Amino acid sequence: MRKTAKRRSVSKLMSKSVNVFNGEKSLDDVTFLESPLEADLCYHLEFDCNVIEYQAQPKSFEYFLDDELHSYTPDFEVFYSDGTIAYIEVKFENDISRILDFDKWKKSITIRAKELNKAFFVLTEEFIRQKWAYENLITLYVSRKASIDNSFLLHLVNELDQREQATIGELMLGNDPNGEFEQIYRLIFERKLIADINSELLSKNTVVKHNGRGYASYI
Repeated sequence: MRKTAKRRSVSKLMSKSVNVFNGEKSLDDVTFLESPLEADLCYHLEFDCNVIEYQAQPKSFEYFLDDELHSYTPDFEVFYSDGTIAYIEVKFENDISRILDFDKWKKSITIRAKELNKAFFVLTEEFIRQKWAYENLITLYVSRKASIDNSFLLHLVNELDQREQATIGELMLGNDPNGEFEQIYRLIFERKLIADINSELLSKNTVVKHNGRGYASYI
């Protein structure tokens, strides 16, 4: 007999590795995570415009492995704009190499997830903490609530209308350098401005351009 699905309470675990993330797309007011690597994935989920919402430590489900019934709790359940729902397991590469029959376990979970009409992915630090993107995502997330000055926004719009693209340095007026950086970073985080976050750290030399969605919500 299958057990009634329930969620694990990570917040009650007596572990120094428990992390807290206050994600805006999270289905929980406060997201408790079992490792720093899981917390780092949240930056990707928050920035990914295809992700509508997510939940850490969702309800567990049962699966068969070697003809035995087991219970599994995914690290995340993620809901995408195209209707796809995916379970995500977060693991360090070294941990995977030490787990006996990991591939067999992964196949069993994938099969069960498909029966539940959901995808299953295993993500490691190679993706989550990839060079440049990881640090840039943290910077953008920190700036997500920066106040947008209407006069500076108008300046950005006019400049990019004329040039199509420009470096951040070319767009800055210099009146409030830190504030101007934060406003531009917020616009990148919200995909109003397009920038390459994968090739180098964001700086005055980063090239940005319109994404064509407009800025009415800031006025």
